[in-house]
Order: sequence, then structure tokens, then C-alpha cells
Amino acid sequence: MKLRVVAIILLLSLLLFFGFKKVSTNKKKEQSTNIEQLKILKYAPENNKLLFISNLNSFNIVNNNEKDKNPTNKDNFFLIKDSILDYLGIDLGNNKLEDIYNNELTISTFENNKKLEDDILIVFKIKPEKTIDDLLNLPNKINKIDEIISINRENKINFLKYIYRTDDNYIIASTDKKLIKNSIISSKNFKKKKFQYEGELVGLNNEKNILFTNKFLENKFFNKEIFPENNEDKIATIFDFKNKQLILKSYLLNNKKNIDILTYEKLMNKENSNKDNPENLIFCDMKNFDNHLNPLINDFQLSFFEEFNQNNNQNILILNSNKDWLITFEKNNEDQFDLSALRKLKDFNKYTLKQNEDIYSIYSKNILEEKDDVIKQLSFENIYSIESKGLQIISNNLIDGKEFEKISKKFFNLKSNKDKSAFLYSKVDIKDGNSNKIKYFSNLQDLNFLIKNILKISNEESLEIISQSIPEKNPIIYRETILNIL
Repeated sequence: MKLRVVAIILLLSLLLFFGFKKVSTNKKKEQSTNIEQLKILKYAPENNKLLFISNLNSFNIVNNNEKDKNPTNKDNFFLIKDSILDYLGIDLGNNKLEDIYNNELTISTFENNKKLEDDILIVFKIKPEKTIDDLLNLPNKINKIDEIISINRENKINFLKYIYRTDDNYIIASTDKKLIKNSIISSKNFKKKKFQYEGELVGLNNEKNILFTNKFLENKFFNKEIFPENNEDKIATIFDFKNKQLILKSYLLNNKKNIDILTYEKLMNKENSNKDNPENLIFCDMKNFDNHLNPLINDFQLSFFEEFNQNNNQNILILNSNKDWLITFEKNNEDQFDLSALRKLKDFNKYTLKQNEDIYSIYSKNILEEKDDVIKQLSFENIYSIESKGLQIISNNLIDGKEFEKISKKFFNLKSNKDKSAFLYSKVDIKDGNSNKIKYFSNLQDLNFLIKNILKISNEESLEIISQSIPEKNPIIYRETILNIL
């Protein structure tokens, strides 16, 4: 298992079991520190591949499980928590983590040229009265400050090899002793230089959980040929947990090119919510329709696009819902697409009916086939077409007037979100509430395997939006993933 995946497992586990508690009445009165003001940031060395920052107020595992009447569920949750701590090399003994942890945490990974796996650095704040001994519970008591201590446990795995306690109550633990030294040096030089992600924190400082990386995980849109990876580009992902759903929102940021969170607020304000619609939605233009979307459409849609004029830069809307599907696009009077010429419909019978300005067509096919001296009737799926007001809809079910109006409105609303100067705009909204697999966040498959008998994580929705206008050099890419935690 790659360390990158391990880091994500640790991160998600911490979020699931130690965070997302509703702040108590007394704590609501306290003013929460913005992430950009956290002192823990001074211990984050530069040149990290991944940096997670958390400013959570409290833990929820005990409180949530007190309400759970099933004792097995409680035991399973505590089993996960204890297993994670054991893997890290932490032994709390009779201590409770919520009595030690003091609301500040960073997790970062770094390139290791000598190993295939990356190194990891974890920094978190503890209560002033707590010590390293409260975390390690070793036979020989340890209560040292400003000294790097090696973590050695006989016959046990300890992922973290070294640990250090600062004089301002921060614990620094790592797989590499050098990273702890770099963290200490970073804290001493912090006032002389700005925080590595200071520009990217604009608009995000009120968030409680932020993950910074240098690339998206399996992004549908990101084409390296068109948009080569840029070291200046950062992806900020924020986490939230509501109604047993883990919500991740990711933004491609570039501080030097003024692509910040405020840019995305303008984009999202234009977007109409698709929460009330059960369909899986894909909207893009033909010029940028590529193989990344092929797994999301059916065989007929694929054959349709293969014969569609690829030089045509028309906007395409695809809606899938259960076994129903439809394709909507603008009619091009100069180079009109003839559905009858589609090879897949070559032997189909066509019947057309006109109502006002709308033209309805049905393509059907029924044949007889002889097999083993038995005559059977074969019926092929009907294909329907509606042409009206410069728009054409192709579907496997007959669309009535009200539904046609609704689809047309959806199409032109999406088109209007595309700025006049934009040469690229796409939206993919995939809902898969019945799935037990994480199709669009595959790095968590390993986590699902480890906890399959305790928790179930499934994909509820995956949304991606990309937009780019002239003279922008970088695209605006937004990704939202909703995972059900059961």
C-alpha cells in the first residue's frame, strides 16, 4: 500500500472519529481562531507534497457513541481508533485522547528519494499539563522537552519513528528524524518569511479542515496535454461532515494568477443546484468531449458521438437516470446532423409527427428471426427525437411538452454559465446513491477494505466543473465529492 494512501487513511480516520462535533453551548461563545492564525503553521516545512491543516474544536466519538444503543457499534468505533493509534506507535494507556489533544493538527508528506514511499510528518498541540509519556506509555518514563526521542517498541509496528515535544506544547512526530529538525528550523524562521500557502488561504480561513496538494486525484477533466501540471498550482480541499455524509470540495488555486476561492464563489453563484434532479448530468462542448467521459455513457451514446461531426463545437447535454437517457444539443443549420443516417439506426423505420413548431420522430424496429426451427419476434429499443427552437433532443423514451420545456431550460441555463469569452466550460454531476463502491474517489478503496466490517463508505455524488476564458492561462476547476458513511 502506498504511503500516500496511508496518509489519506490516517487523515480520513481522524476526521471521521475525532472531529465534526457540534460545539457545545459554552464553546459557541468562544471566538474560534482562524486557520491562518494558528501557531502550528510555523512547524510546517516547505516543499511538502501534501499538507492537511485542522482546527477542530473537539472530539465526537465518545459523544456520538453514547447515543448508539448497539454496543457492537461502539466497540467497532473504538477498535478503529485504537488500531490507528497502535499503527502510529501511540499508546495512551489509561489516558483519553480528547483529554490530551488541544485542537490543532497538521499532517504532511515529503518525497523520499531513497524509498518508494514518502515520509510523513504529524504535528499536533497537546494540553500544557500533558507530556510525551502520556502518548507513548513506555516502561521507562519520558518527560523531555526540546529533545528528539526515538520510538522503539519490541514486537510491535510503530509507523512513526521519532517524536519531539516543543516548549509551547506541540508534539512533532515523523518517520524521518530529519523532518523533525526541518520543522524546528521552520518555526524559528517563520517570522522572516510568509507561510507557504498564505495566498491560497484567502477565503478559506474560516474552514476547520483544509488539505493542500499539487494535483487532483483522478480528475475527469484534467488533461496533461492541454493543462500541464504546474508547480505553482495548488488544490485546496475542504472537509465537512453532515447527516452521515462526508463532503469534500476541491479547488484549483494559483495565487500568482489570482485564482482564489473568491473566483469560485462567482462561478458557483451562477450554477443552479441539481439536488432535486435524479439524473446524472454531463454538459460540455463536442470539441472537449474526450475518453475521460466514456465510462459514464452507454453504448448508443458512444456510437452517436462517433458519428457526430467532431469538427462541430456544439454544446452537448447528457442526462442519465436508471435506464433512461437523453442527449440534447443545438441544431446547426449550416451542417445539420441527420439522425436517420446514423449507422445504428440504418434499418429502423421512421415516423414523424409535427405539433406546432415541434417535430417529433420515432425510430423503431421489429423483425422476425428463425432459430432452431422456431420463429421469434425481436424488438429493438425505440429511439425518439424532438426538434424545436434551435434545439434537438434524442432519447430512448418519449418526452412530453412539459418535460421538453424543463430540459430546454436546463440546457440554456448551463449554456449561459459559459462566459462569452470562454473557450472551455464543462460540468459533470454523477449521482450514484445505490453504489457500494467508491467509483470516483478510488484512493479510498483501501480504506473501505480495511473497515468493511465496521463502516461502509459509498459514493453519493461526484460533481466537477471546469471553466476557462481568454486570456486566462489557467482553468478554473472545481470538484465536489459526497460520500455516505454508514
